Amino acid sequence: MSLKLALLGLLAESPKYGYEIKRQFEAAIGNAWSVSYGQLYPTLRRLSEQGWVTKRTEPGKKAAEKNIYSITDKGRRKLDEWLLKPVKSSYRVKDEFTLRFLFFSKVAPVQVLEYLRGYQRKMREQQDSFRSTLQSNAGMDFYLQGIIRKGIVHLEAEDRWLEEVMQAIPKNGKAAAAGSAVGSAAAEG
Repeated sequence: MSLKLALLGLLAESPKYGYEIKRQFEAAIGNAWSVSYGQLYPTLRRLSEQGWVTKRTEPGKKAAEKNIYSITDKGRRKLDEWLLKPVKSSYRVKDEFTLRFLFFSKVAPVQVLEYLRGYQRKMREQQDSFRSTLQSNAGMDFYLQGIIRKGIVHLEAEDRWLEEVMQAIPKNGKAAAAGSAVGSAAAEG
């Protein structure tokens, strides 16, 4: 994903200053991708150098000035081009949990089960949080609602997968044997 394009998308709504951009970015997709000021401001500077955004300075309410960023026509064309470009592949699993799972055969099955139960609890809390967000924000943008619903569906699917894995892990013996049981259970389902 490109931070530059995500920022153009936020600025296409209205001009914003840095803090406001960060806040809206994280409200929209902070669960999937967070941004630091150390990433934000250099990226905004590059967008300005490319002519995709402009920056104007206004006096702040206190002593500090605010830099207000706006998308340019050139930036809008780039955003439109990106939005309508076909996606190569949307399925990628590259997260810390997946990497850890790959090596769970190195740990006792009882410890793996304990870890997976804790992970499942956190996932269910995230599902509840997403559902609460949807219920409490009736005027939320349609597409943002869609992303949150997508997150719920993904978490529900991962929850079902975790249940299969936890049932297939042998209570005594090597956890590596669980891989074949999970694979056959998935093939049957």
